[in-house]
Amino acid sequence: MVRAVTLADAAAAERWAARLDARLVSAAPGAAPGTAPGAAGPPPGANVLEVGAAGLTLVTAAGRRISAAAGRLAGGALPGRDLLARAALTNRQGGPPTVVDATAGLGADGFHLAALGHAVTMLEREPLFAALLEEALDRARGGALGAAARAAAERVSLVLVDARAHLSAARGAEVVYLDPMFPATGGTALPPKEMAALRAVLVAPAAVAAGEGAELLSAARAAATRRVVVKRALRAPPLGEVAPSGSLTGRTVRYDLYAPAPA
Repeated sequence: MVRAVTLADAAAAERWAARLDARLVSAAPGAAPGTAPGAAGPPPGANVLEVGAAGLTLVTAAGRRISAAAGRLAGGALPGRDLLARAALTNRQGGPPTVVDATAGLGADGFHLAALGHAVTMLEREPLFAALLEEALDRARGGALGAAARAAAERVSLVLVDARAHLSAARGAEVVYLDPMFPATGGTALPPKEMAALRAVLVAPAAVAAGEGAELLSAARAAATRRVVVKRALRAPPLGEVAPSGSLTGRTVRYDLYAPAPA
C-alpha cells in the first residue's frame, strides 16, 4: 500500500503506487488540510510505503520506519576499522576497483563504497527495496543531500534483477559483494533489528535461502575478476558451506574473501 504524507505529495504517491502495482490509500494521519487520492486508510496490520518531502519510507505494521541508507552517500568514516574498505580493495594502487553489490537491500554498504570512490552496480530483486534505493539516488543526484552525496550517487547504477541471473550473464566485475541477511535462527549472532523488520515486511523475503547460498556464491565467483566479498554474522557458517580463502573479522561481523573461479 502507498500513501502520501501531505496533499502536495499526492501525485508522486500515485506514480509510485502505479509503478509498484500497489493500492493507493488516503494521506497519513496529521497530513496537511486536504486528502490525497485513494481509498480509506490502510487496514490494521498493513505495511505502508509513505511518499513525502523526505523521500520514501516503509512503515511496517509494527510502526517501524525503514528507509534507504541515503546518508551513507555523503561519506564519512565508519566506527572503528573500515573492514569493508579493506575487503573491497578501496586503497588499491590505481584507484578503487569496480564493485557489483549483488544483494543491495537498503544500500548501506553499496552507498558507502560509492562514497569511497568505487563505481558500484547495485542489484536488488525486491521491487520495494529497489524503489527505496532509486528514490534515494534521485534525491542525491538532484543535490538534496549535498555535493559529496551527489558525486557518489553518480558512481552508482541500480538494476532490478535477481543477482544470480545477472551475474551468470556477464563477467567483468572486479569485486562482487554479497550481504545475505543474517540467519534468524541457530547459534549465530542475533540479526540486526532492521533485518528482522524487513523479514516481517516481505511476503517473499529478499534473504538468501539456504539452498540459494552456494548458487549465488558460484555465480559471483564466475563474474568477479579480483575477488568476492561475503558479509556474514561473526559466528555464521560460510555462505553455501563453502570455505573462504581468508576473512577479515570485526566485533560482530566478518568479511569472507573468495578468489574468482577460473574462466
